[in-house]
Amino acid sequence: ILLAIGHSVPSQAQTKLHIAHWNVPQDPNTKVLELIAKDIEEASGGKIKSEISWQAMGKPSDYFDALVNNMCDIALFGPTYHPGRFPISEMMTLPIHYPNNHTVVKAYYELWKKGLLDQEFRRFHTIAVGNNATFHFMWRKDAINSVADFKGKKVSAPYHIHTQTVERAGVTPVSMPVSEVYSALDTGVIDGTFQIYPAVPIFKLHEVVRFVNETSLSCGPYVIAVNKEVWNKLPEPVKNVLDSKSEIYSMMMADGFQKMNDLGKKMFLESGGQVIDLPAEDMDKIGQALKPVFDRWIEATSKRNLPAQKSLDELYTILVNLGVEKPFVR
Repeated sequence: ILLAIGHSVPSQAQTKLHIAHWNVPQDPNTKVLELIAKDIEEASGGKIKSEISWQAMGKPSDYFDALVNNMCDIALFGPTYHPGRFPISEMMTLPIHYPNNHTVVKAYYELWKKGLLDQEFRRFHTIAVGNNATFHFMWRKDAINSVADFKGKKVSAPYHIHTQTVERAGVTPVSMPVSEVYSALDTGVIDGTFQIYPAVPIFKLHEVVRFVNETSLSCGPYVIAVNKEVWNKLPEPVKNVLDSKSEIYSMMMADGFQKMNDLGKKMFLESGGQVIDLPAEDMDKIGQALKPVFDRWIEATSKRNLPAQKSLDELYTILVNLGVEKPFVR
C-alpha cells in the first residue's frame, strides 16, 4: 500500500513509502534517493519498501508543502523555493566563494549538525542536505575581460539574493525562470545569465553562451527529509541507519552535482566556449562591492530573532577550516 495523500503512517498493513522528487530520473540526486530506499528496506528486514515518483507533486516549490501536509513520506525540496521560510539556509545563496561542490555541501552539513538549522528544520526529520553547483557569469556574445565591461549589461539571476549580487557587481538584473533564459539569450533580451554549469546540458545553454567568467559564487541548498509523523512511526533500526548515514547521503549529493558541473563545463568548452578569468584585483573589487548584500541579509534575518551573525561567522570559520582562503568580505 502506497503511503501518500494524507495517510503517511507506516504500520503492519502499510509497507510502502512514497519518496517524492521534483526533478527527472536522470537528476544526480536520484541515486541518493535510491540508496535511501534500499537502506530502509534492508533495515526493516524487507517489511518497508519505497516507491520514488518524479514531478508528481507539482512544481519544485510545492514539495515542502507536500511533505509537511502528508502528501508524501519522504521528499527532496529546495529551501530557496520558499523565500523567508528558511532564512539560515538562504544564507548559502549569499555571494560566498565555494571552490567546489564537496566544500559547499560539507559546510552546509556542518551548519546542520551544529544545530543552526534546527529552528527552520523543526517540521520534518532531515536525512541529508546538499547544494547545487556554484554560479558564474555566462555571456551571450561579449568577451568580458574586466569589471568595467559589466556596465550596461543585462543579466538574469535566479534567486532574490542573486538579484542583489549581480546588481552590486555592476550589471542590471533581470528576473526570469531558468526555462526562459535560453530564449532570452538567443534573442538578445539579456546579455548574460548568472548560472551554474549543470544548467548547460539541461537547458542547452552551450548553444547561446560563448563566454564565462568563473566567479564560483553562491549556491542553492537542497534537503531530503521525512514527514514527521512517518518518522515517529518508523522502526528504530530504520531510524538508526538513516541517521548514521546522513553524511554519506549528503556527500553523494555533492558527488552528483560535481559530476553534473564537470559535464556542463566540458560541453560548454567542446562547443567552442571560452572561460575568461577576471583579474585578481577585479575579483577583490567585486568582493568589496558585495558586502552590503551580507549586511542586508544579517539585518533582515536578525529582525526575526534568528542567529544571523552567529551563523554567518560559523560558516566563515567552517569554510576557512575546509581550505577556502577568502570565503567573503567580512
